[in-house]
Amino acid sequence: MLLLPAVFVCTAISIYIAALRAGMSAWRWGIAALALGPLLLPLFTSHKRLVILRARGRNSRLFRP
Repeated sequence: MLLLPAVFVCTAISIYIAALRAGMSAWRWGIAALALGPLLLPLFTSHKRLVILRARGRNSRLFRP
């Protein structure tokens, strides 16, 4: 019974820290992760990638082979 809220809280904390490190609005992502839990991870990673692309520019590559 306590496992599901614990997973949601751990997910919220980890997404909050990742948003802080990426320079995104951490408070909003933390609250959203607290409400949606692990379901928010794909949306967070795609939004983080878009933020990085916007900061670096469209013609630059993220990874060089």
